[in-house]
Amino acid sequence: MAKTRTTLTLTALAFTTLTLGAASAQTGTQRQMTPEMQARMKAMQPVTDLAQTVRLLPDLEKNKATALTRAQAKQLLPILTTIQKSTSVQPNDAKKYLTQIEDRILTAKQLTALDSLILKAEQDREARRTQAQRSGQTQGQRVPGLPGGLGTLMGGQGQRPAGQTGQGQGGQGQGGQPGQFNPFKQGRMAEQLTAYIKVLQKK
Repeated sequence: MAKTRTTLTLTALAFTTLTLGAASAQTGTQRQMTPEMQARMKAMQPVTDLAQTVRLLPDLEKNKATALTRAQAKQLLPILTTIQKSTSVQPNDAKKYLTQIEDRILTAKQLTALDSLILKAEQDREARRTQAQRSGQTQGQRVPGLPGGLGTLMGGQGQRPAGQTGQGQGGQGQGGQPGQFNPFKQGRMAEQLTAYIKVLQKK
């Protein structure tokens, strides 16, 4: 089941990348991925998948049919609190967390709903990118879970603003190396995770 969801996520990301390349070629602003960036993206894929899954889990609570039960919340909370407190999330740990969440905690119905949310998020991101192109804005949206320029490349076609280094948001002070950062440690994702943990604790 986890393998199916990972394949679906990779397919969505591949579609986004291909669409991005085609649009960028038309506007002359395409940023080529170097072999180093490709290797980093591959190494970071488990962390990216985990970030996307955890970011969308709260949306399951909007529907009673897919909301987590008290028993599921009890199983999920230790994983989320461990992630929240970790200085960095290693790719191997991310794989372990995903396996536990997808194979041992969530039901088939919840996983199907989560897959739909992932695809919708990709479609919404593409729609925002298209709108930005039409309005002459080339700065792209970042993809949660990827450091610096790599996240911007996957999320949109624009160059980073002047003065923004390759470490970028989510990789500050951590060199942007695979597994050397925690996407849930600061910013909006940290706030969302804290809020979601509180929701689960009340079940």
